[in-house]
Amino acid sequence: MHLINESYYKKLVDKFGKTKNVIEIEDTNFITINTAFLEKALIEKKVNLLIKIPAGYKNTDFLFANLILRLTELQFLEAVEMPEFKTGDLLKTLKSKRKKEYKIVDANGDTYSIQEISKGRGNSSFIEYSPSIVNYNWLKNHCKRITKGTQIKKLLDLEELFNKLFGMSFIPDEFRSKSIVVCKKSIWNNLAHIEVLNCKLKDIIPLTYITKKGTEQPTINIDSALYFVPDYSTAYHCVLCKGETIDNIMLLDCNPDQFPTMIMDQREYKFGICAITTQNYEDVQGFHTWQWLKEEIDMINSL
Repeated sequence: MHLINESYYKKLVDKFGKTKNVIEIEDTNFITINTAFLEKALIEKKVNLLIKIPAGYKNTDFLFANLILRLTELQFLEAVEMPEFKTGDLLKTLKSKRKKEYKIVDANGDTYSIQEISKGRGNSSFIEYSPSIVNYNWLKNHCKRITKGTQIKKLLDLEELFNKLFGMSFIPDEFRSKSIVVCKKSIWNNLAHIEVLNCKLKDIIPLTYITKKGTEQPTINIDSALYFVPDYSTAYHCVLCKGETIDNIMLLDCNPDQFPTMIMDQREYKFGICAITTQNYEDVQGFHTWQWLKEEIDMINSL
């Protein structure tokens, strides 16, 4: 019989449950503690962590959303402050009255030739013929790199998120490394619409959902900090095999059959792994497991 020792859980809350997320998503002591556990595992990469929670836990979506937000925060630390602009890059201005889009047609040292991308009839795009000559500092201070047309609101909401997390007015548009989230499409659909800073989560975090067929669906048309995939096989073939540097892989309620292959690939690709599940399966070799009981959760949230 498992005894609920209130003093033990009080110490746990005092150590891990007092620091709430900077961004307000529905939060509890239990959510904060688990976020702290996974953050520690991802930063230190000493163990692969598997957290088991009861199937009847009511706040799964909010727990997962907090974990995604913390993973995003860690990945933002990999943002490139001084990006290297290249010929062919697409850019969007943020500081002019007209939020123009440009293409770099020539990059020569610190000098760049850019052409404005305008909308023609039928919304077809064309590039105006007379290029403007600008320098690196102008590009860095006035433009952000995009992959195709994107809404200025999404970029400004992303800037607000970065400012809330780090106290800096900065829009991250390039990352030295990325992380992968593996979850079923139904979980992704639920998470995508959770509110963060009066926006949907999918509209404020630079990420790409990749289908089993390899179709990429970016939420903001800039470089992604996170990839969401339905299974590890998709992550391997569509991300790792393309040479992307991956910091961490987070698994949300995933089938444990994927774990052994991932553990083998970890030796080559050096990514951290953490998983959280409501499924009832045996402990997995290669993971340090923490299993929660309903009575423990109730105790923690009552403190």
